[in-house]
Amino acid sequence: DVVKTQMQTNPAKFDNPLTATKIVYEEGGVGGFFAGWQPTFIGFFVYGGIVYTCSEFFRRLYTDQLGNLAVNYELLIVLASSFTAAFIATLPLVISETLRVRSVAQPDYGSNIVDVAQRMIREEGISTLFSALPVFLLKEVPFTVTKFTIFTFFTDYLYDTFPTAREDIQLSLLVSLAGGTLGGIGAAIISNPADATISA
Repeated sequence: DVVKTQMQTNPAKFDNPLTATKIVYEEGGVGGFFAGWQPTFIGFFVYGGIVYTCSEFFRRLYTDQLGNLAVNYELLIVLASSFTAAFIATLPLVISETLRVRSVAQPDYGSNIVDVAQRMIREEGISTLFSALPVFLLKEVPFTVTKFTIFTFFTDYLYDTFPTAREDIQLSLLVSLAGGTLGGIGAAIISNPADATISA
């Protein structure tokens, strides 16, 4: 992520992944690859907690609201619940990722996440922390919707194909691993165009 951010924010200096990796290492050692880790850790910790909790909450809520009709609208329920969850979870994530990008792109901007946040707010106003929200919504909402949709339907397909997997913990873990892997690949592909613009 550090290499990608450097390439997006300073393409003249970091013109390709190999050169960027070399320069990051030469200028910061191994620690250079961990620039901005604090906001990344906090942001995705909070994002993960919110998105998984809200996705399950809204899935149950929408299912209950539809009652007996819910069985006919499983795809729409998954799409709607993951969309709602991603929208809510992106709000705190955009703050942490804005701080991360600034920390990586301008290493001397502040000594830690609090310094970076205080200086940005003081110099640019609090709205600067949300300035990338539209792009983050274009990245995170499709990412999350794709991830949950593929995971749900692929694991359902595997359980229908191999019913014994429901009773066997090892097979069940393999089903979840396969669904998560496929969901992650699809989500990465669908969100990449917006991801490419985040640091730009």
